[in-house]
Amino acid sequence: MLRLFRYKKIIKIEYNLFLKIVIISLLFLFTNSLSAQNLNEITNIRAGKHDGFYRVVVETSKKVETSIELKKDPYRAIIKIPESLWRANSTPRTGNFFPNIPISYSFKNNEIGKTNLILSVNKPFSLDKIYWLAKLDGGKRLVIDIYYSSETDFIVTQKSFNDFSKQQLELVLSAKPKTLEKNFTLFTGKKNDQLITNKDGTTSNDINENNNKIESETNFLVVIDPGHGGKDPGAVGYSKTLEKDVNLYAAKILYNKLNNINGIRAFLTRSQDEFINLHDRYKIANQLKADIFISLHSDATTSKSVSGYSIFSLNKDPDFNKANFEKNQNNQNVLGNVILDNEILETQTVLYKMYQRRKRNYSIKLKNLILEEFKTLPIKSRGGKKEDFIVLKYHVIPAVLIEMGFITNKNDEKKLNDHKFISNLMERVSVAVSKYKKVYLK
Repeated sequence: MLRLFRYKKIIKIEYNLFLKIVIISLLFLFTNSLSAQNLNEITNIRAGKHDGFYRVVVETSKKVETSIELKKDPYRAIIKIPESLWRANSTPRTGNFFPNIPISYSFKNNEIGKTNLILSVNKPFSLDKIYWLAKLDGGKRLVIDIYYSSETDFIVTQKSFNDFSKQQLELVLSAKPKTLEKNFTLFTGKKNDQLITNKDGTTSNDINENNNKIESETNFLVVIDPGHGGKDPGAVGYSKTLEKDVNLYAAKILYNKLNNINGIRAFLTRSQDEFINLHDRYKIANQLKADIFISLHSDATTSKSVSGYSIFSLNKDPDFNKANFEKNQNNQNVLGNVILDNEILETQTVLYKMYQRRKRNYSIKLKNLILEEFKTLPIKSRGGKKEDFIVLKYHVIPAVLIEMGFITNKNDEKKLNDHKFISNLMERVSVAVSKYKKVYLK
């Protein structure tokens, strides 16, 4: 009898335990169900090309807090959002838009409460616009416009986006463009498990034709600007040497030295005795998406005793309202790769200050590297200086102006006419440029 009583008691305990487990499991499932109902859903991802840039559209069930981080090796934009569910029907979580669009993507829920959507690009790029739009059938769309760019432009964009405060980024994301491009053909993501990734980031299914006119090898582009030229002789030396000739001679030597360095490509704003407007000089660099701009000059003064070299960077940024922006084919204001006319005024101001601050800081870094290389030159140093020269003022890239010596000083003029001295001078500039590329563009 006692044994039977114990047996019934054990059954009762086990039954109660079973009920508790069932209830807890149901509560867990119910809680998860409620939680899942509150999660954002990614319902589609598509991409297309329009007038030289690529657009990625991520369709979601609602607008969520978003942050962006840019990284390289490989080049990619990491879009960070709260934990989301992949509900894009047959579209894979990891895929690409090849051969039409050279961008691949991956959806990852690696951390509790967090989702990363990673867009990988095979070359340096910049984000032109990124903003939220409403869908006609409900839900939201996150629109990301991507341009191929120079390495420097990528670094500037990377540091700027990574440094954005939460409020600044929200301002950018909430700024609906004034005009929305139409006639887009958007391709839905597809499976990419058969893609073979090469060392340079390209794939076996990559686009064959180079519509962007970007070389397959990513080069660091230096625009060299020989000051003056043509009807503008510049300063006239102690022995009637013309500054424009010295500047061009030095620029050609620097051009050859830089082009002999692996991974660096040089471009001259003028390669002969011709006149180029000051504003056209910086426009050439901006249009080429150059990484840095170096202007070469020979100094002059009424005092024949003044001598030595100087290196200038920008003193202060032009006011936003007075900024001389580049214009695109549609006569829109452009800063770097950003079409400012598509942004609200507050966003324009944020982007402008962001680019200018980075440009000025990197110009100083380049200036200091050149000064360091010039230390042992057989000519007096007048050090680094800051001025608001036009060729420095309106760039979106780091820019310096080198005064190689005083052409109005007898000894300096002699050096500026000496091939050995100029070659040594330009060799040191090329070494500084190479160091800049290695140190600051990691």
